[in-house]
Amino acid sequence: VFAVLENEMLLLKQRLYIIEERSGPEFIKINQSCLANIDKIRKFDMTVAGALKVVFKNGYVDYVSRRNLKAIKERLGL
Repeated sequence: VFAVLENEMLLLKQRLYIIEERSGPEFIKINQSCLANIDKIRKFDMTVAGALKVVFKNGYVDYVSRRNLKAIKERLGL
């Protein structure tokens, strides 16, 4: 498991589900391999294929899985 910070990437020795359980309410699971800090998200973009792309303030880009899309919409009030 890696943690992407503003200027660096850290290797964590714990499983993602353990980190998810211990994380605060500002974190949400966006796909099977990524927890996102809501405060660090710059924007969401829809791709041509219909996927939801997440762009973070530090420039990192990831995608929301269809499985987690409903939970993210509820969490953000959309």
